[in-house]
Amino acid sequence: MDSIPIAPARQGRLTSVILLLSGAIALITTYVVGIADNIPGILLLLLGSCAVLLGLLIKAGAANGLGPWRRILYWSPRVLCIVFAAFVSLFALDVFSEGAGFWGTAGALFMHLLPTFFIVGVLVLSWRREGVGGIVFIALGVAYVILAWGRFTIGTYAIMSGPLVLAGALFLFNWYQKAKSRSASHA
Repeated sequence: MDSIPIAPARQGRLTSVILLLSGAIALITTYVVGIADNIPGILLLLLGSCAVLLGLLIKAGAANGLGPWRRILYWSPRVLCIVFAAFVSLFALDVFSEGAGFWGTAGALFMHLLPTFFIVGVLVLSWRREGVGGIVFIALGVAYVILAWGRFTIGTYAIMSGPLVLAGALFLFNWYQKAKSRSASHA
């Protein structure tokens, strides 16, 4: 039995719809499970957010002539970094409960957001230089584990350094695929 070929535009829409639906289901499940001291809930929140953002952004690669899976490969590390930066920013919200006045709160908020600024800065660097970004994100994930070793559970290390290492690996894989396709086109 022959399969019916799916047009590339329709396949891209189908991929977007699947990502949006799976992300929405993960986010709804996160609401039911909860995230307070709950590693599966936190992971569902991260994965669901990534899937929704990826589903929304997957169409952006169509202008470059990329197929849907190449668009996913292109956007996955970028979306993961954006979601992770937003996740890390949530930890800065506790400064508002300290009652330190405007300038004290502003200073504490700035200090708490430094990791977010650093992640966004590396993401900006990585946007066009994926090889460099891949190495830096993997190094950040490994450095977090080394510097915080013994203070947290293994789940905390996985949640805080796992997205960085995964984003770095995806950036490196995307860089490798681009280099491979460039060398094949020059041959």
